[in-house]
Amino acid sequence: MDRFNTERLSIFSWRPILEEHSDRQELEAALSAILTPRALEHLPPALQLSQNNGGISSWVDQRAEESDVLLVKSRHDNELVGLLILASDPSEMLTPEIHVGYLLGEASWGQGVATELIQGLVYAAGKDGPAKLFGGVSNDNPASARVLQKAGFEFSPELSSPDSQMYFKTVG
Repeated sequence: MDRFNTERLSIFSWRPILEEHSDRQELEAALSAILTPRALEHLPPALQLSQNNGGISSWVDQRAEESDVLLVKSRHDNELVGLLILASDPSEMLTPEIHVGYLLGEASWGQGVATELIQGLVYAAGKDGPAKLFGGVSNDNPASARVLQKAGFEFSPELSSPDSQMYFKTVG
């Protein structure tokens, strides 16, 4: 899934942007406003931004290597509001398993953007055929758990750990 829209959001793959040097530079500049310590606070260590390891450019390279990343932009003003990160499990051929992560800039918090994004993803993923979506949430981030629950994800005690809760949803 490379592209879908919701009422307020346009979500599309960042790959073409990464291929053009000037477009990538613009993206990295926009990400500097999104990848704040508060926005990254509840994400796993692998998704943290490190100035020691090349900063935003290195962070972008790492995400591009391991996942499908989609930009989340406002349809109103075309401003970047966040990222949707999708990591597929290649060993699951019959029903793809997709691990879902998202990151929104602080300016978008509390406006229902995350809920709209994840509900849009569920709808778009369901049109592509059967898939199982997974979302992990740090125990200290109940707002993200509510976002997944509003989109129909179910809690999985078997997949959860003492530090995080795992949710899943079958689509298609």
